[in-house]
Amino acid sequence: MMLSISIMCLLSATAVPAAPSHKKAQSLLARRTKDPGYNRNYGVMGGIPVESMSRLGGDGSSHDATLDSNMWTADSQSNKFPFLDDLNPVAPMDSLHHGDGAYDLDPVHVSEYVNPDAFPTVAGKGCKCEHATKASPRIKCECGKKGSKDHYTWLKDTPVTGTNKYTLEPADITYRGGNYWEPSVKAGIASPADRLPEKNYPNVAPGDVIFPLPASADADRVGIKYARYMDQVQARKGECDTISEGCTVACKPGDDVVFEIGNTKANAKVAKAFVGNAMQVTVTPTAPAGAPTVPCAIADACSPFRYCKGPKGCVAMKDIQTHNWQGRLITAHACPAGTKVCATISQVVSATMLKKGDKTCKAVAR
Repeated sequence: MMLSISIMCLLSATAVPAAPSHKKAQSLLARRTKDPGYNRNYGVMGGIPVESMSRLGGDGSSHDATLDSNMWTADSQSNKFPFLDDLNPVAPMDSLHHGDGAYDLDPVHVSEYVNPDAFPTVAGKGCKCEHATKASPRIKCECGKKGSKDHYTWLKDTPVTGTNKYTLEPADITYRGGNYWEPSVKAGIASPADRLPEKNYPNVAPGDVIFPLPASADADRVGIKYARYMDQVQARKGECDTISEGCTVACKPGDDVVFEIGNTKANAKVAKAFVGNAMQVTVTPTAPAGAPTVPCAIADACSPFRYCKGPKGCVAMKDIQTHNWQGRLITAHACPAGTKVCATISQVVSATMLKKGDKTCKAVAR
């Protein structure tokens, strides 16, 4: 009897609702015209895909399933904190999608924290070693003086070209954000023909595979999202600035550098160095093919955004908008009438705006 009553209640609860009135249909239509519907974002936890570690594929559940804890039999819910966000989320409209039907030729985004390191502190000096030979059957290593703050678990060996020597340096095994695993996925995008199954990042020989990675004692293991959070916080703590000794490199006249202005980068050459950590750099602007050029001096006040020289100095290019035969808007750039493109630009800037390699410049005379 109770079963019959339950079924009747279920049927009544799932009955088809009545059609909306004409007034309601109009309000829904009006709301739809204001909402394009294709750029919906429900926050960091509700992007595409939900909690997927900023990448297509799993959310670390294969790792977490091996932990000695679950929501049904654990003594406490303290390990089930549901509000921990990824500090490097991917915007929903920037995500890569599987299953578009184009012969399964989709690229894959490999996150910097596919395999986070739960113990991310990497500090200390490495060693310079020499392989064993017949004359000297033992490996010889000269290691840096151990400091009180040294802390590392993994070492990376790097051969010294042309010798039988190699270096051992403390390594960050975070994949792909660390410096241990090779080859790395450039910019995190794997082309369709080069992509690997999710479980093969980082790529390890079958005989060397361990799970989970990194290896740690059972009592020391934590869930993926917690390890990722600790790794990301540590990375932010160790981010380089533009003045610290370990983050700067000497730059002198003749060096090739990268001139960074906001989110714009330009290749440049150092011409002079000045006191106060200032440098004069020379930049070759991108001119339209066949455009006439003129020499420009510092007094012309030119920059990578303003390199059209006129009677009163440099001015910015102008946008020229036209429509092609399909009616599509075409935007081009050209110097205003009466001006010509600079052959080179000379500008004095702070050395903190220049980079050589991955470090910020520090001005030196020679």
